[in-house]
Amino acid sequence: MNIAPRQLRIFLALAESLNFSRTAQQFFITQPSLSKAVKDLESELGVALFERSTRSVRLTPAGDQLVPMARRVIGEYDTGLRQMQGRAEHEAHRIAMAALPSLANVILPGVCGALEQRFPHAQMSIVDCADGAAVQRVIGYQVDFALASASPSHAELQFEEILRDRFVLLAPAAWHRRVRKQMRMEELTDLPLISMTDASTAKKYMSAAFLQRGVMFQPKLQLDQIGTIAGFVKQGLGIAVLPYLGILPLLSLRGMRVAEIVDGPVRSVGIVRRKASPLSAIAAEAVEQVRVVSDALKRQMPEWILPPGTAPTAVRGVRPDRAT
Repeated sequence: MNIAPRQLRIFLALAESLNFSRTAQQFFITQPSLSKAVKDLESELGVALFERSTRSVRLTPAGDQLVPMARRVIGEYDTGLRQMQGRAEHEAHRIAMAALPSLANVILPGVCGALEQRFPHAQMSIVDCADGAAVQRVIGYQVDFALASASPSHAELQFEEILRDRFVLLAPAAWHRRVRKQMRMEELTDLPLISMTDASTAKKYMSAAFLQRGVMFQPKLQLDQIGTIAGFVKQGLGIAVLPYLGILPLLSLRGMRVAEIVDGPVRSVGIVRRKASPLSAIAAEAVEQVRVVSDALKRQMPEWILPPGTAPTAVRGVRPDRAT
């Protein structure tokens, strides 16, 4: 049985008016079209719904029985549509983003602040997690997009590079003799380096940079949280080697200094999203604000934060080797 909601609406209107001309005008159709709609409904149901004469129209007993059922069906149908519309309006103000903690810390606060101004009722969900986990959340439709530090090799995803940041050393100020303002990769092998864990892209970048020079990267310590790394560095237990955006929140700590790795690697940072899924209005605005915040970082710190595709140059005139 194939009965459309419009057919039931026409039936209910005619059952109330018992006037073909008035009902046809109500639905902006001709009387022959109305008659056909009623006959089609009767044919689907296998019963006559109206008795017609040249002077009057009245419901048959089957028509009388159909009226309350049709009202209930149309009522439930309209209620369902309103619920779906309300849900759609609710979803239109929801945004979910995933990012590495270093990127979530530096980039996403500005993004969320801008979103709240344009979407006062925005409901934002932020997941700060490892690179691979962030990408998996995009694949699994758990977030609208992710900020990641490597282009994922997945056919359903696209990667838009927004910036690159250089790897630096974070050391106690008292170590100024051992850690100069500018260092080369070959000088790092004898330092008590502290890095992120093997699961992090930061560790992978450094490992690749050392391997290009025929050296295995063997840090003194591997820690999962940047705040923990900062505590060990401040205590004088080692020297952190991290991307610049990773140490940016730690620069306000007293007794710390940043050293440039003139020939060190640069980390690629970009937006990961699904190719086939259009972004909602709020998600599209969030992506645009990510670009705005990234551009501001590049303007404010051009020696550390680089445009996409850019190789680093030395901050203070030292010519670096080719970056990895």
